[in-house]
Amino acid sequence: MAVAFAHFQLFYPGYANAPFMWGNAVDLFFVLSGFTLSYVYRREDFQFSSFFAARIARIYPLYLLTTVVAGAAIVVPLQLNPTTYPLKDTISDFALQALMLNAWPIGSDVHWNVTAWSISSEWFCYLVLFPLLLFQKVARSAAMRLLCIVVLSATSYSIFVRYYDGNLGTAQIYHANSQWSYWVALLRGVFGFTAGWVVFACYERRDGLYTFCTQASALIWSMLIVGVVLAYRDLLNPQALVFIHPFVVLAATDQGSATSRLLGSRPLHFLGVISYSIYMTHYILFVGYLAVFGLPSAWSAQTYVLLACTTLAVFAGSYFFFERPARDVIRSLQRLRAAQTSA
Repeated sequence: MAVAFAHFQLFYPGYANAPFMWGNAVDLFFVLSGFTLSYVYRREDFQFSSFFAARIARIYPLYLLTTVVAGAAIVVPLQLNPTTYPLKDTISDFALQALMLNAWPIGSDVHWNVTAWSISSEWFCYLVLFPLLLFQKVARSAAMRLLCIVVLSATSYSIFVRYYDGNLGTAQIYHANSQWSYWVALLRGVFGFTAGWVVFACYERRDGLYTFCTQASALIWSMLIVGVVLAYRDLLNPQALVFIHPFVVLAATDQGSATSRLLGSRPLHFLGVISYSIYMTHYILFVGYLAVFGLPSAWSAQTYVLLACTTLAVFAGSYFFFERPARDVIRSLQRLRAAQTSA
């Protein structure tokens, strides 16, 4: 939701100091992903084929649908100009996106649906990084694990600050000044995901870092809020929040804290259930409203009410009527294949 609000604010003139401008909440997602997969899978019974099928079922159907819709609704009518975006590049970019390779440093780094880059980066973590991490030994001492988290966060921050190029990712012919710019999207996922893996080790061992974070949960969340406010006021680079994200995840493992109880409430739990649909559909929906109603600064109250109702319907509808059924079909086919193989 933070990312969705951040993207919505982009359409406001002078958005830089507006509320909800927390676009790098996606880096928190990478940490959560590394933690969650480490929590669910164990090296003793890990089967890559089952893991692969589960990951495909979880992310691919809605990813592909939104890529096609974004291409039809945004790229073709607005950006498919033979001069700035030739047809051969369009076909090549679609192929990379269909294979979820668009954030890997092997192409143009174009993403028709602006959120698709993070799914591509996550896909690399699924295919390559997580199977490797699963069979690695994490640092033994809590101090070394803390150092690993800090180094991973600092490296991610440094690469982003030095090489991030906002012109990459758009549907046009463009060449970044540095080749490292093509690595930023992928490395954000790799470093965040690995930090989540280390965070899980702290949680699993209930070490001193876990104890501190769970006992100081309110302080850590307050630091996050203060960091966001300072970023709004241009007193802090927003990407510096990546230093706090791993500790936010560890703090959230204390189910008795006020923040964890809030996150576990029914309304927020429901948002969590449909969160992938929110993430993949919101930008397309916003662009559609821009095409019909113009800039949000000129919208009436009725338009905002209509947007609120439409977004809830689209978010929930895409989950219940497409994402979940497609996921269940793929999982059923995978179970059937496994049964046939064993028979």
